Amino acid sequence: EYRIIGPTEIDVDQLKNITTYYSCSETDEFVQRFWRVFEGFTQEERSMYLKFVWGRSRLPPPDSASIQRHCIYVLYAGRYPDHNAILPQSHTCGFQLDLPRYTTDTICRTKLLYAIESCGEIDTDGYGRYADEDE
Repeated sequence: EYRIIGPTEIDVDQLKNITTYYSCSETDEFVQRFWRVFEGFTQEERSMYLKFVWGRSRLPPPDSASIQRHCIYVLYAGRYPDHNAILPQSHTCGFQLDLPRYTTDTICRTKLLYAIESCGEIDTDGYGRYADEDE
């Protein structure tokens, strides 16, 4: 099981090691805030986060030859002047999180949890399949 679908425990350091940053840096305060919040998540919440950003609930085995990189982008600020008022966005095909510049750990945690707990399915897979049946 481990070699096929990965470890059941989500190792924060492993995720950090495969993370690439775009339009931001790992030293930016809002990125450090994200990691503090993520480290405080339960294993179930970490798994839900992975499903939100990747469509999978586990990381690949650390010795896997082809590990897709986790990407953190700063959410484009021009469209959203108050980052504390918006939710993070994800792109599962690219293992990508578009992260607002949250100003407190509490806001960051609240918004991330709302996003990951509200995301039942990726894209419109379930909705698209069932919407046609209702007509």
